[in-house]
Amino acid sequence: MNAFTQAPAENSIDSDQSGNSADSGCQGGCRSDIVPQVYRFQFVMLAFDRPQTVRHLPQWRWPLLGPYNGYCGAARIRGWQLLRFYQANGWLTYIDVCSVTGTAGRTQLHNEDYARPWDAYPVSKRAHALIHTRARCPNAWADFLRDEALPNTWATTLSQERDGASRACSIADLLEHSPHPDWVVVPEQEFESR
Repeated sequence: MNAFTQAPAENSIDSDQSGNSADSGCQGGCRSDIVPQVYRFQFVMLAFDRPQTVRHLPQWRWPLLGPYNGYCGAARIRGWQLLRFYQANGWLTYIDVCSVTGTAGRTQLHNEDYARPWDAYPVSKRAHALIHTRARCPNAWADFLRDEALPNTWATTLSQERDGASRACSIADLLEHSPHPDWVVVPEQEFESR
């Protein structure tokens, strides 16, 4: 058994979506006006329990990413931007243990579904690289799963085929399904638009 086998399913706490108290004169986001909203995913927790302090999205400073799992590079970058925005505001947390190998420390988040980037997997740098190259290097992927992966890890269900299907994930789609409350201000014009 590992730290991930008993992870709670997605669950939200019922709360006032506006973040405002009926009897308060403060604008949304004031410490006294925040009704905490907590969302638990398999490996990630979003807790909108503190005011917004970061008002800008991080900007992608590297070449445009290629497609992955049916999502275009721009959709992947938008997912990254939203995750980093949540992290910078202190709302997103996850266990610093690789969900594939059980190795502790220096994990990063991996997405399979860029329309729901908040439901990510913490993975080691090595696991992350192998996940993204599994179709090009199937023998290395098989060796990794056999020798280093936890039994029954989610990564064993990944296809080794390259997915050519295109999945839509516009800025509007991403924000429509994002779990943050109404008082969170996401600067939509700063999302990757290529």
